[in-house]
Amino acid sequence: MKDERVYNEANNLMYVKSEGDNIFIICNDMEQVDTVQKKMHKSGNLMTDFEEWDEDKYKKYIVTFKVQDGKKPIYN
Repeated sequence: MKDERVYNEANNLMYVKSEGDNIFIICNDMEQVDTVQKKMHKSGNLMTDFEEWDEDKYKKYIVTFKVQDGKKPIYN
């Protein structure tokens, strides 16, 4: 994956963006958040921020991860 890039297409289940040592992922529900958190943590990325966006059926979850020790992001 390239730095400063948005990886998003119409059929994607989640929005993913990389920016420097940060990876931003927008999930649609808490089940996605749990799955993403487990995979990213297992790959050595640290969750640094969590934010709930909007309400009810439009609710989204923005999760930010930081790549540790100068490693390149590892995506599963």
